[in-house]
Amino acid sequence: MTMNDTARSHPARRQLLALLGWCACSAGCTVPASGIGGSGIDQQQRLRGIALVLVVDAVPGAQMEGVVFYDDREHVVYAKSLVSRRTREIMALGGTRAPTAVRAVWRKDGRYDYSHATWYGGTILGDHTIPVAARIPDEVLRDIRAQGGALRLKFRLKPDGVLFGWDIERPGGGISRFDMPGGDFLETRY
Repeated sequence: MTMNDTARSHPARRQLLALLGWCACSAGCTVPASGIGGSGIDQQQRLRGIALVLVVDAVPGAQMEGVVFYDDREHVVYAKSLVSRRTREIMALGGTRAPTAVRAVWRKDGRYDYSHATWYGGTILGDHTIPVAARIPDEVLRDIRAQGGALRLKFRLKPDGVLFGWDIERPGGGISRFDMPGGDFLETRY
Protein backbone atom coordinates (compact mmCIF):
# COMPACT_ATOMS: atom_id res chain seq x y z
CA MET A 1 0.00 0.00 0.00
CA THR A 2 1.44 3.35 -1.03
CA MET A 3 1.16 6.63 0.82
CA ASN A 4 -1.55 7.81 -1.60
CA ASP A 5 -3.60 4.66 -0.96
CA THR A 6 -3.31 5.28 2.79
CA ALA A 7 -4.50 8.88 2.44
CA ARG A 8 -7.44 7.84 0.24
CA SER A 9 -8.53 5.16 2.68
CA HIS A 10 -8.62 7.61 5.61
CA PRO A 11 -10.89 10.58 4.85
CA ALA A 12 -10.56 11.88 8.43
CA ARG A 13 -6.79 12.04 8.00
CA ARG A 14 -7.22 14.03 4.76
CA GLN A 15 -9.55 16.45 6.53
CA LEU A 16 -7.07 16.85 9.38
CA LEU A 17 -4.21 17.53 6.96
CA ALA A 18 -6.35 20.07 5.08
CA LEU A 19 -7.26 21.77 8.37
CA LEU A 20 -3.60 21.90 9.45
CA GLY A 21 -2.62 23.37 6.08
CA TRP A 22 -5.34 26.00 6.35
CA CYS A 23 -4.21 26.89 9.92
CA ALA A 24 -0.61 27.23 8.79
CA CYS A 25 -1.59 29.50 5.89
CA SER A 26 -3.90 31.67 7.96
CA ALA A 27 -1.60 31.92 10.99
CA GLY A 28 0.05 35.04 9.55
CA CYS A 29 -3.31 36.80 9.52
CA THR A 30 -3.98 36.39 13.22
CA VAL A 31 -2.41 38.01 16.24
CA PRO A 32 -1.41 35.61 19.01
CA ALA A 33 -2.79 36.51 22.42
CA SER A 34 0.73 36.95 23.78
CA GLY A 35 1.41 39.63 21.13
CA ILE A 36 -1.37 41.93 22.31
CA GLY A 37 -0.89 44.26 25.24
CA GLY A 38 -3.65 44.98 27.75
CA SER A 39 -4.74 47.92 25.61
CA GLY A 40 -5.33 45.73 22.54
CA ILE A 41 -2.19 46.99 20.75
CA ASP A 42 -0.32 44.45 18.62
CA GLN A 43 3.16 44.60 20.18
CA GLN A 44 4.74 42.77 17.24
CA GLN A 45 3.49 45.47 14.88
CA ARG A 46 4.89 48.22 17.15
CA LEU A 47 8.39 46.70 17.00
CA ARG A 48 8.32 45.62 13.36
CA GLY A 49 11.42 46.68 11.46
CA ILE A 50 13.37 47.71 14.60
CA ALA A 51 16.86 46.20 14.98
CA LEU A 52 17.30 44.67 18.45
CA VAL A 53 20.43 44.27 20.58
CA LEU A 54 20.45 42.14 23.73
CA VAL A 55 22.56 43.24 26.72
CA VAL A 56 22.81 40.84 29.69
CA ASP A 57 24.73 41.17 32.95
CA ALA A 58 24.18 40.96 36.72
CA VAL A 59 24.30 43.40 39.61
CA PRO A 60 27.74 43.81 41.21
CA GLY A 61 28.72 40.81 43.34
CA ALA A 62 26.06 38.47 41.94
CA GLN A 63 26.68 35.42 39.75
CA MET A 64 23.95 33.35 38.13
CA GLU A 65 24.71 29.91 36.66
CA GLY A 66 22.95 28.03 33.87
CA VAL A 67 21.04 31.07 32.63
CA VAL A 68 18.42 30.65 29.90
CA PHE A 69 16.13 33.34 28.44
CA TYR A 70 12.94 32.18 26.72
CA ASP A 71 10.71 34.41 24.61
CA ASP A 72 6.92 34.48 24.96
CA ARG A 73 6.69 31.43 22.66
CA GLU A 74 9.15 29.49 24.89
CA HIS A 75 11.96 29.64 22.30
CA VAL A 76 15.47 30.00 23.71
CA VAL A 77 16.85 33.45 22.88
CA TYR A 78 19.89 33.39 25.19
CA ALA A 79 21.81 30.80 27.20
CA LYS A 80 25.03 31.16 29.16
CA SER A 81 26.85 29.16 31.81
CA LEU A 82 27.63 32.17 34.04
CA VAL A 83 26.22 35.69 34.10
CA SER A 84 27.92 38.32 36.24
CA ARG A 85 28.83 41.99 35.98
CA ARG A 86 32.24 40.96 34.61
CA THR A 87 30.79 38.62 31.95
CA ARG A 88 28.41 41.18 30.43
CA GLU A 89 27.34 40.20 26.96
CA ILE A 90 26.12 42.37 24.09
CA MET A 91 24.73 40.66 21.01
CA ALA A 92 22.37 41.22 18.11
CA LEU A 93 19.00 39.59 18.67
CA GLY A 94 18.32 37.91 15.34
CA GLY A 95 15.04 36.83 13.89
CA THR A 96 12.07 38.69 12.55
CA ARG A 97 10.02 38.58 15.73
CA ALA A 98 10.66 40.69 18.83
CA PRO A 99 9.93 39.07 22.20
CA THR A 100 6.84 40.51 23.86
CA ALA A 101 8.06 39.00 27.15
CA VAL A 102 11.21 37.24 28.35
CA ARG A 103 11.35 34.48 30.95
CA ALA A 104 14.76 34.34 32.66
CA VAL A 105 15.70 31.13 34.49
CA TRP A 106 18.93 30.32 36.31
CA ARG A 107 19.90 27.26 38.24
CA LYS A 108 22.52 25.53 40.34
CA ASP A 109 24.15 22.25 39.26
CA GLY A 110 22.37 22.25 35.88
CA ARG A 111 23.49 20.31 32.82
CA TYR A 112 24.00 21.68 29.33
CA ASP A 113 22.12 20.13 26.40
CA TYR A 114 24.36 20.67 23.38
CA SER A 115 21.72 19.54 20.88
CA HIS A 116 19.30 22.29 22.03
CA ALA A 117 21.90 24.84 23.25
CA THR A 118 20.23 25.23 26.63
CA TRP A 119 20.56 24.40 30.32
CA TYR A 120 18.31 21.97 32.19
CA GLY A 121 18.08 20.03 35.47
CA GLY A 122 19.62 21.08 38.74
CA THR A 123 17.91 23.36 41.24
CA ILE A 124 16.14 26.43 39.85
CA LEU A 125 17.21 29.50 41.84
CA GLY A 126 15.50 32.16 39.72
CA ASP A 127 12.49 32.08 37.40
CA HIS A 128 11.16 35.51 36.39
CA THR A 129 9.02 36.68 33.47
CA ILE A 130 9.54 40.25 32.34
CA PRO A 131 7.19 42.12 29.97
CA VAL A 132 9.31 43.65 27.22
CA ALA A 133 7.50 45.11 24.21
CA ALA A 134 4.71 46.86 26.13
CA ARG A 135 7.25 48.70 28.30
CA ILE A 136 9.08 50.34 25.38
CA PRO A 137 7.67 53.86 24.95
CA ASP A 138 6.26 54.82 21.54
CA GLU A 139 8.51 57.91 21.41
CA VAL A 140 11.60 55.65 21.53
CA LEU A 141 10.34 53.63 18.57
CA ARG A 142 9.39 56.80 16.63
CA ASP A 143 12.87 58.21 17.25
CA ILE A 144 14.53 55.02 15.92
CA ARG A 145 12.36 55.07 12.82
CA ALA A 146 13.09 58.76 12.20
CA GLN A 147 16.82 58.87 13.01
CA GLY A 148 17.97 55.25 12.83
CA GLY A 149 19.67 53.12 15.43
CA ALA A 150 19.03 49.86 17.22
CA LEU A 151 16.89 49.27 20.29
CA ARG A 152 18.96 47.77 23.10
CA LEU A 153 17.03 45.49 25.46
CA LYS A 154 19.05 45.41 28.69
CA PHE A 155 18.58 42.73 31.35
CA ARG A 156 20.39 42.91 34.67
CA LEU A 157 20.00 39.81 36.83
CA LYS A 158 19.97 39.97 40.62
CA PRO A 159 19.40 37.21 43.18
CA ASP A 160 15.76 38.18 43.72
CA GLY A 161 14.73 39.24 40.21
CA VAL A 162 15.56 40.89 36.91
CA LEU A 163 15.90 44.59 36.10
CA PHE A 164 14.90 45.60 32.57
CA GLY A 165 15.98 48.70 30.69
CA TRP A 166 16.37 50.00 27.14
CA ASP A 167 18.11 52.65 25.10
CA ILE A 168 18.91 53.47 21.48
CA GLU A 169 22.36 52.55 20.14
CA ARG A 170 23.66 54.79 17.36
CA PRO A 171 27.03 55.10 15.67
CA GLY A 172 28.99 58.03 17.02
CA GLY A 173 32.25 58.38 15.09
CA GLY A 174 33.95 55.17 16.21
CA ILE A 175 32.25 54.97 19.61
CA SER A 176 28.56 54.13 19.88
CA ARG A 177 26.22 56.71 21.32
CA PHE A 178 23.30 55.66 23.55
CA ASP A 179 20.17 57.81 23.60
CA MET A 180 16.84 57.81 25.46
CA PRO A 181 17.63 55.33 28.27
CA GLY A 182 14.68 54.09 30.27
CA GLY A 183 13.40 51.28 32.44
CA ASP A 184 14.58 49.99 35.80
CA PHE A 185 18.12 51.37 35.37
CA LEU A 186 19.36 54.21 33.18
CA GLU A 187 23.12 53.89 32.76
CA THR A 188 24.23 53.18 29.21
CA ARG A 189 27.96 52.61 29.69
CA TYR A 190 29.22 50.13 32.23
